[in-house]
Amino acid sequence: MREIEPLSALGIINVTSNLEFYQTIIFEYLDIDRYYYALTENIEKLEEELYRLKVSMQQILNKEEVVINDKRVKPKVLGVDIGFKEEPEEPYLSYFIYFKGKLRRGEENYYENIYEELTVEYPFVAYWFFSPRFKILRVDASGDIQILGNNIVIIKVQEGEKISGYERIIFKG
Repeated sequence: MREIEPLSALGIINVTSNLEFYQTIIFEYLDIDRYYYALTENIEKLEEELYRLKVSMQQILNKEEVVINDKRVKPKVLGVDIGFKEEPEEPYLSYFIYFKGKLRRGEENYYENIYEELTVEYPFVAYWFFSPRFKILRVDASGDIQILGNNIVIIKVQEGEKISGYERIIFKG
């Protein structure tokens, strides 16, 4: 069996006015041997794999230090889905993650994540969509950072780029 090759990742993080973080991460793969497609034909094996993927992602998140306004929070993987683009060799895995912070109304707030420094094996983009009541003040992260309007952050990282293992978004709300 050949290795399943990661192609890209996309993160979409919606932040509500109550400082709830709804995160969807989608990983795209090249799966020449159709490992994931074969799983869809056996519901028991598919459920086992989805559970294994959920536990694996939760273990990764547990190693990260996520802090919102001086308080450590624990992102929780709520679910995982396997889908396919146009061909059975093109699977994607979608992870649904939730966490919540305590808002400092009318003051500066921040999200901070500390994780292992690494060299990226595939490109990824993260879209942060904050409630319109927030204004992004500053973003510290690896990659190309763009702020759209007052409340949208886009972070793009290219394959082979070294990331520092540190993210911080400061916003007022």
